[in-house]
Amino acid sequence: KNIVCGNSLIGTDILDGQLFARDEERKLNPMNFGDAFPEVMKHGGFDAVVGNPPYVRQETLGPTFKDYAQTHFATYAGTADLYTYFIEKAHNILKPTGVFSYIVSNKFMRANYGRPLRNFFATKTTLLQIIDFGELPVFENAATFPAILLTRNTPARKQDYTHAAIKRLNFDTLSDEVISIGRQLDESALAGDSWTLADPRFLVVFNKLKTKGAPLRDYVHGKIYYGIKTALDKAFVIDADTRRKLIEKDPNSAKFLKKYGIGDDVRNYAIQDGQRWLIFFPRGWTNKNRPRKATAWSWISKEFPAIANHLESFAKDASKRCDQGDYWWELRACTYYEAFERPKLVWPEIAKESRFAYDSDSLFVNKTCFICPVDDKYLLGLLNSKVIWFFLKNTCSVLGDAEKGGRLLQQKIYLEQVPIRKLDLSDKADIARHDEMVAKVEAMLEAKKELAKA
Repeated sequence: KNIVCGNSLIGTDILDGQLFARDEERKLNPMNFGDAFPEVMKHGGFDAVVGNPPYVRQETLGPTFKDYAQTHFATYAGTADLYTYFIEKAHNILKPTGVFSYIVSNKFMRANYGRPLRNFFATKTTLLQIIDFGELPVFENAATFPAILLTRNTPARKQDYTHAAIKRLNFDTLSDEVISIGRQLDESALAGDSWTLADPRFLVVFNKLKTKGAPLRDYVHGKIYYGIKTALDKAFVIDADTRRKLIEKDPNSAKFLKKYGIGDDVRNYAIQDGQRWLIFFPRGWTNKNRPRKATAWSWISKEFPAIANHLESFAKDASKRCDQGDYWWELRACTYYEAFERPKLVWPEIAKESRFAYDSDSLFVNKTCFICPVDDKYLLGLLNSKVIWFFLKNTCSVLGDAEKGGRLLQQKIYLEQVPIRKLDLSDKADIARHDEMVAKVEAMLEAKKELAKA
């Protein structure tokens, strides 16, 4: 009688409404805890709920479930992973003094979708422990970034909890490891756009940075963009020798070949020449330029024979891409292709040191990079500074140990939080600060060019 199988997120109350069609209801196998465990729920709920809920990406949940979740869960977010709702459900079936513990992905601590869930933990529960394993392979063959959360099901007057960032798996017992390396944190680590589970002394610096600066997303008016996804690099990315041969066969090819970089090319104040080039026909280009009566591929083959000949052998694989343009030789739709042609700041998605660079040569980059199309060398100097690296180490998700060469995931959700010190360019002192920074950055950029030549 104590083992009950059912969909613990979907209650039988759905049968009274019109939200789900009958065939969907049968598949969902809804379950009410009040019916399955009447004595437990009559006495206020469970003493403890433990588990490892399923990790199901939001893209696969579908609109029907999302509509239900939006009306039944305070932690709802349109892009939230399914485990979010298992966490809230667990607390809903606990006694007020009950204890909760799940092992789940740690991504909610910083991701945008995790904001309602973070607020739920901070205001509706008493946090007891957060044990974070980072990228350690707790689950074999699964990159889940797991964390163990322990709470009591009652709001805290003042949060005071243990945070343990686990750096190894060969400990004697987990409880001893937590006692050894854990540190006490308070609610100050839970404030802001994301949780900053850092030493309280660090948080003083964090708060000062945020007070004195504006978030990067505001400073650049939201202009932070992902690199290009071709979905078939072997067709669209070529080396310098292939480029040379294409231009020799047809000089007209040159205007469709763009200099191309990857994350590993981007270094501190410099972008290495990886000798890569991108065959670039954006979505809509063919229909916009071909004569109305001409068949698309026959026209491409006639006008650009060298490129067409190169691409033709990849036609079958290219046509299977889910993110192609109107035709298989076109890249996916993108509203900011022109941003790659402008002066811009570039950085890799993964880095273990500051690697922000400046490009004024219309470099296109792939999905392992981000760009910010602003011609701002003052900003470049700040992003490469030690203080911003300190901020990123305590904000970004980390592969490994950030203090021992671990790599930061410098994704948009983290970079847009970086505080940028605004200057008053009507103030002589601020003008001097700005000009000094720009002069030093320009000297560094020039030195890097000379080093590459040498």
